[in-house]
Amino acid sequence: MKISGYKFLFITFLIVLIPIYGNWRLIFYGKKTEGVVVRIIEENASMLLSFYSIISYEADQKQYVLKGPENVEYTIGRKFKILYLPEKPKNAIIYSIKGIYFNRFTPISVALFILWIAFYLSFSPKSTHRKSGKQNNNWNKTLGRKKLL
Repeated sequence: MKISGYKFLFITFLIVLIPIYGNWRLIFYGKKTEGVVVRIIEENASMLLSFYSIISYEADQKQYVLKGPENVEYTIGRKFKILYLPEKPKNAIIYSIKGIYFNRFTPISVALFILWIAFYLSFSPKSTHRKSGKQNNNWNKTLGRKKLL
């Protein structure tokens, strides 16, 4: 089974787009507002300690808060553009590449990408420059090397 280069790139491109799919509604229908880091919290999940920057933003004359990325500490008072859905103002992200791309679909995309690369490499034809095991054995015999028992 041979997969052409165009098919490989197309499927890779689709896998890379999976996390963006998770935020497509925010990207197309979201409204922008400004958010400010108001505090930093620490969460102790079993043996791991994580901290988050809490970003406050206003939507429809109400205040909402958003957790920033895990273990990324922003200074208090730093301003961000926030993207939120008007019908669900609590559903919001930081308007940046990180905010759009890193979401709950990112680990799925990474796992699928690794599986896709493994699948592709397992079915890709062998290069003419690589030597197989039989070729290596023949090479050793031609040099007159002896096997030790």
